[in-house]
Amino acid sequence: MRHLLFSAFFLFCLTGYSQERGEPAAVPTGQETAPAVERTRTLTFAQMGQPNGVRLSGINRFVDLNSGIRLDELVTRASLSLRVLYPQGMRHDQSFVRVYVNNQLSGLSQLSVARAGVPHTVEIELDPLLFSDFATIRVEYDGTYDSECVDPGNPTLRFDIRPESTLTIGSTPLNLVNDLALLPAPFFDPRDNRKLRLPLVLPVEQTEASMKAAGILASWMGAQAFYRQAEFELLETASPTRHTIILTKGKKMPEGMSEADIEGPSLMIVSAKENPWIKHLYVMGRSDEELLQAVYGLVIEGQVLSGQKALVKKVDLGAPRKPYDAPRYVPTNRPVRFAELIDFPGQLEVSSDKPRASVNLRLPPDLFSWAGRNIPMDLKYRYTAPSRWNDSLLNIEINNSLIQSFRLAPRSEQVQNKINIDLLGQAELTSEEALQIPAFRVGGNNELAFAFGFMAEGGGSCTRVSQVARGSIDPESTLDFSNLPHYTRMPNLTAFANGGYPFSIMADLSDTAIVLPANPTALEIRSYLNVMGLFGQWTGLPATRTTLIVSDKPEGIGTKNWLAMGTSDRLDWLNTANMNLPMVLNATERSMGLPPAIQWLKGLWQSDTELQPSDSARALIQTAGSLGAIVGFESHLAPKKAGLVVTGTDQDSFERAVAALSDYGDVAKIKGSVSLIRGDDIQSYSLGETYISGALPWWLRLRIAFSEYPALIAVGGALAGVILAILAFGWLSGRASRRTKGN
Repeated sequence: MRHLLFSAFFLFCLTGYSQERGEPAAVPTGQETAPAVERTRTLTFAQMGQPNGVRLSGINRFVDLNSGIRLDELVTRASLSLRVLYPQGMRHDQSFVRVYVNNQLSGLSQLSVARAGVPHTVEIELDPLLFSDFATIRVEYDGTYDSECVDPGNPTLRFDIRPESTLTIGSTPLNLVNDLALLPAPFFDPRDNRKLRLPLVLPVEQTEASMKAAGILASWMGAQAFYRQAEFELLETASPTRHTIILTKGKKMPEGMSEADIEGPSLMIVSAKENPWIKHLYVMGRSDEELLQAVYGLVIEGQVLSGQKALVKKVDLGAPRKPYDAPRYVPTNRPVRFAELIDFPGQLEVSSDKPRASVNLRLPPDLFSWAGRNIPMDLKYRYTAPSRWNDSLLNIEINNSLIQSFRLAPRSEQVQNKINIDLLGQAELTSEEALQIPAFRVGGNNELAFAFGFMAEGGGSCTRVSQVARGSIDPESTLDFSNLPHYTRMPNLTAFANGGYPFSIMADLSDTAIVLPANPTALEIRSYLNVMGLFGQWTGLPATRTTLIVSDKPEGIGTKNWLAMGTSDRLDWLNTANMNLPMVLNATERSMGLPPAIQWLKGLWQSDTELQPSDSARALIQTAGSLGAIVGFESHLAPKKAGLVVTGTDQDSFERAVAALSDYGDVAKIKGSVSLIRGDDIQSYSLGETYISGALPWWLRLRIAFSEYPALIAVGGALAGVILAILAFGWLSGRASRRTKGN
């Protein structure tokens, strides 16, 4: 009896916990299942955004770490293992490390005198009940030394946390209700900051349409995963131990169902037979068209789905997208408010403990800047005003480069009166500045940061950081990129590897064709899905209007940008005379054109006709090594359209080339028009012909020409002077002639 009461009480508590978190409660099932096994996850500080570790001090006293708790997990234990180093000289009986979980004190450790100056580990147990959807773990250092006046900047108060420090979380799975309203969870859970690795089951009979449906689904998941990135694995059947999405036309159905049970394009979520906390999402259709419609319903209307099963009767893809309107891009056709750039409330608020606020700016990589052209910023900010002039200031940075610095003005009677009228709690000063950000400092991915430095007078001879000072950047502040035209020289693999350019100009990929070889291998399909996931990550939208061509002789590319993928022996259609590839490779031979600089040197003794693309010098090398390549060039089918090939001499090198696009370290090495990948080594070159994407107004082209060639100014000025002199001479001669005739 006591055992039954305890079980009922435990179930009640578990249900209440789920409901308190705003989640579906765990539901009992009548089937026999395997017992839930505790999962253990260990995250290093490097994995939680601190790759170089953390240095705390009397000024910067804490660091915040974020760790999401999945919807289908219940935390049972948690601990923090800090690998630390601090100097001798502190009052260790008054120096502590405190750990807060979601602003609740969860652990405390007093610093040891014996371990000062020696790297060691501090173990702190955390309360698992404090962990909710998003757990913010604050490690706070409170140190002091034996002095009448403690200077927060004294090096004695330095406290280093190594990047190998870890957070360990133990959890048990929860059995979520089978409800489509939870999507994209549990297949993708925004609370989980790890890379998304999602198993997919594709139809038995794979067609161009079914692979397009899978690609759209992959791009949707990539958009959801964003910075986490998405990676896909192909399975023959649904996994009993991992959440899986199954695309089927009736051959692969849940137990107890058959092809006849498919009523049309539909979605259904079920539990795995062996483990009810494992979910399988079936995307079903009786034909390719219905399967594609079911995927459209999932990625476009997913927010209105509910229940265990849904029939997708009609889908409207909406109006065609406009260039550069991807949600990940900052608008470049109008001034943009900071309120449009923030991810959460309070992002632009700062205090003495958190003196830095920042926003991320992802811009189209073809924004053209030149000397003298800046980006206007209308900045409004407020802060706790110091009582008199001191070293309090505001630093503005772009990509860790200082743009401008302002000293924070002290209070005045006028400001105090204004504060009283506005009913603010402290004496705060509001300021507005019109700034110009140098355009050459802004790239594709940027961080705009605002760092407040507060200083206030302390007692006696002490000057220390004010503990009550606050500041904020007004969300109505604006940035304006509209005066920068879209213009860049292509091919540009840097722009592709960092943001999918030029394919991402149209966020739904309506101007893009993906080309795969006929009868693609499992590796080629998986690589295609991973690249589609990257497109979703880059744009923030599913690629609902992309064109997929599966053929050894592709037709229908037309005037689109196109991307071909596969091993080199399966892309023979690229080896044609009119393709003008900067590089051609296969399993035994590689051919590369001369870099433009070398061609220019040869031009000193060769005529222009000898340097035409059809007659450009090439080197033919016979070798049998493994080599991956990413090659960009102008499409042979339409001017100013991109052609791009991701390939390799064998399966391993092709897989490595695709993987390089998902590795942030590798992406930094992908440049120019050709990137060659040999194991961990990536070499990039600028080969072949270039072309222009975008356009400049005539007056700007003239201005740039004059700035690049100052002699043109002298020649133009001389010509203008001659013309004016001739006109003036003619006018004066005519006037003199008329005067003579009049007399």
